[in-house]
Amino acid sequence: MKTMIEKEPSKKPRKLFLAAGIVLLAVIYLILCVIVDENHTLPGMKINGIRVGGKTEKEIVKLLKQERKVCRENAVFTVTAADTDYQIQVGDALDADSRAFAENMFRPGKSIFAARGLHLLRSLLGGYHLEFLPELKDPEAIHQSIVDSGIQESATTTQTSCILQDRQLIFTMGVAKDDTVDEERLTEQIAESVKKGEYQASFTCPLKRGVVNPVDMDLVVQKVCVEPADATLDPQNGYAIVDAVTGISFDREEAEKKLDRAKEGSTVVVDLIYTEPEISTQNLKEHLFKDKLATYTTQAAGVSNRTMNISLAAQKCNGMILLAGDVFSFNNTVGEQTEETGFKMANGILDGQIVQVYGGGICQVSSTIFAAALYANLEIVERWNHDFVSSYIPAGVDAAVAWAALDFQYANNTAYPLKMEVSYVNGNLTVDLWGTKTDDAIVELATEIVSDVPGSNLELDTYRYVYNGDRSQAFIENVTHSSYLR
Repeated sequence: MKTMIEKEPSKKPRKLFLAAGIVLLAVIYLILCVIVDENHTLPGMKINGIRVGGKTEKEIVKLLKQERKVCRENAVFTVTAADTDYQIQVGDALDADSRAFAENMFRPGKSIFAARGLHLLRSLLGGYHLEFLPELKDPEAIHQSIVDSGIQESATTTQTSCILQDRQLIFTMGVAKDDTVDEERLTEQIAESVKKGEYQASFTCPLKRGVVNPVDMDLVVQKVCVEPADATLDPQNGYAIVDAVTGISFDREEAEKKLDRAKEGSTVVVDLIYTEPEISTQNLKEHLFKDKLATYTTQAAGVSNRTMNISLAAQKCNGMILLAGDVFSFNNTVGEQTEETGFKMANGILDGQIVQVYGGGICQVSSTIFAAALYANLEIVERWNHDFVSSYIPAGVDAAVAWAALDFQYANNTAYPLKMEVSYVNGNLTVDLWGTKTDDAIVELATEIVSDVPGSNLELDTYRYVYNGDRSQAFIENVTHSSYLR
């Protein structure tokens, strides 16, 4: 009897079939990896629901820019406040980086080779659905959009106001209400809608309690207060009279205390302080150049060139007007002495030597003005003596000048404008100073020799003695010191 042994089916064909399947899948996957193109988007890709498969980066960027433009044009929100609808257009505040978004879409094609097939399978089976939504990028633009909508005007909070009435400042204190636009929360709501792509949403405006700002006292002072100003002359308008200004001020400390204590809606009254100027417009009109403050004459002789120089310098100084506080400069008035400016060669002193210079002799003009200024009791700002005692004026009363080196200057220290008349007629050089006398002062000059030793310089001081009208002495002033060569 033979025993029958059954032979099991061979597993080899099954293994071969499985291996073949794996190889086939690998080949297919390899083909998928190869198909993925880094220069084109994957099939099945969508942006905001628009199919964009197989497009180049340039085409995607163009599409994204169009989408951004559409979003910005449609970004108009309807916000309700105080039963009124306001349109807030925020397009100018929206922006998005189209190129960066586009570059991100091409990453699957630029990933490692083995991963590209997975990206393609995902795109084919489920699709890449992307949203391109511009965001709020410009806070200032969104703020301006809210302002432009007019929604903030719906608030009824009032600020403190101020008017000038009947020589008083009248403040009406502001009142805060609970209907002020909460701009921060409103911006957040708009931003949230933008993120969701809801560019035409409608909602009620968030509100908050308004704020009554403190009074800007610096601004009040700037608008109300003015310093008193005397009537004067305008050099830029032919020295026409400029009207006086009455000063206005108030007790700032007291006003601030009243405002701090005041309740909303109440009224605060602050008295104004008016200060009249010392010189009114009418006063100036009546007293302008009315009085001769001083006069001084010297005999001007010499060669024709010298007298021509004196005459020219006198003409330049004649008619000079100085407002209160102005300083007269001989050099600035006469200018440089050259042939081109009309001056002639004549004797002058340089380093103790007699030399020929353009403008020789004009020091007689500056000296005569100096003497008149002394007698008019004006402030002497700058003065230099000559190397030698002059023949045309007493020692200590001369005033040497030299262009760009020595100047003679005096200041109008009176309260009124001053006019200087300088004339050269028939050998007489005369300086008249016209102004307005405000006292009865009398001026006398005297010199005191400090040193008179043979072989050395003559040293002396010039004094101005000022007396009151009753000859009582007001003061003595040591005006200047002089040192002359022998």
